[in-house]
Parts: sequence; structure tokens; C-alpha cells
Amino acid sequence: MWWNSHAQELYVAHTPLTIDHHKTFQTQTLNRVMNIMNGSFSDRYKSSDPYKFLNDPENKPTREPDWFHYYANGFGGVRPLQILVEIKSKNSDEAWPQVIHALQPFREKGWLTTYKNGRIHYGPLIVVGTGGTPLEQVAPKSKRDYFYDCPLGSMDKINVYGGVKYHFNATLCPFSSDNYVDEGKAYFGLTPPPKDIIKKDRAAIEQAHKHNSTARFYGIVPFPPDSKYADYNMLVEQGIDWLNLDDLNDAEAYSP
Repeated sequence: MWWNSHAQELYVAHTPLTIDHHKTFQTQTLNRVMNIMNGSFSDRYKSSDPYKFLNDPENKPTREPDWFHYYANGFGGVRPLQILVEIKSKNSDEAWPQVIHALQPFREKGWLTTYKNGRIHYGPLIVVGTGGTPLEQVAPKSKRDYFYDCPLGSMDKINVYGGVKYHFNATLCPFSSDNYVDEGKAYFGLTPPPKDIIKKDRAAIEQAHKHNSTARFYGIVPFPPDSKYADYNMLVEQGIDWLNLDDLNDAEAYSP
């Protein structure tokens, strides 16, 4: 996400060179999510019912789906639909308030998962800031409807950002992430994952689970395909919760 203060717009792109002024946070993300929630995204996904989630007596996520297809058959079913917002622009302190403001239509419908009085109150949507999202605009809030993507492996220690100490937990971080290239740079997917990397990955995933959070790796080397899928399978075996896929064809083709 790139915030252009001159145009007063949030653009969706991987790099500044690929910014298309027609592709904004509103058009590429929020409008589509609203259509999903309203059941009008496509014929493939039937009418959605976000209030079924809100009215669920447990009102909590679970690793086993104790309610079934709470909206849009095929979306959700276990956890709220997750909007992961990666701030890429250097002016992140200006960009993040714009993200919060853009969420207002979902806020008015009562769909956003919130943190209040030390507890999480789940709605059918959860918004998580990653990348350059300013921690100081998220962590200190006693009431908020957005969360933070913590570094994987950071929940058992005190973390210092800008001279301020933070103790990360699941009320701030619904998941924690790490760059898989950094973890596996010794082999880059060209050989089976080394045992020491498998052990390290499993320990990081288990730490997140111990704190009632979930784990994600991004940056898995996309080629060759067989090695990529071998990495996916290894991470699934170690208990990974999220596989970060940039190619939607991968998401459709891959089966653990």
C-alpha cells in the first residue's frame, strides 16, 4: 500500500513503478470485500451472512470449525475474513490513519473485529497491519478495530521499538510472520529443507501457538514448482497456519 499525500489516495502495488492510479485500496480491496460480504462477489460464492458469525454464541475463532460456512460458502468457516494491509510507503505515519478511515463502512455495519477492555470481540472481518505499519499507532490503543503482524518468534521476549518496550501477545498480534527466504537461504528450495531449518520453523510456529496466535511465512521461493510445493508441505507438516501465496493459480492448484 502506497499513500500519495498529493492525490490523497492509497494505491495498491508492489513497487512505486507498478502503481496504477486506477488501482486503489478502495477499488482493489475494500469494494471486493464488501461484495463478498454482501454475497455479490461472483456466482461461485453464494449469498453471505456475516451476522451468523456475530450471533454465534461462542463468538470466537477455533482451529476446528464449530460453525459451518458462516458466510459466502468457501470463505471463512474457521476464522474471520482477514484483510492484511501492508504499508510500503515511507510516510507510514500518514498512511495508517487513512487505512483506518477507509474502514468506516465496515465499522458502521459492526463487522470489524475489535479489541476493547483487554479482550478481543470477534466480527466477521479482522484487519491486520504489516510491513511498515507504525506499531506506535496500534499497540498503545486501549480500544481499536485493527491489529498488528508481529515478527515470528517475538512473543517470548520484550521487544523495543523507538525506545519503547512492547510485550507482544495475541490481543495485538493475531498472527506472526517471517520471511521464508531468510529462513531457507542456505538452499533456496533447490534441495529438501535442512533439518536445522525444519526444527527452527517448528519451534517458531509452536511459540506462536503457545500464545494463542498463529504463524505465517512469506517469500517462499516460487520456482522450481516441485521445490516450492515441497516447502509448502514441510510447513504444513510443522503446523503452519497461513501459507502466503502471490499466485492465485498456486492457491487453486496446491493441495497438502
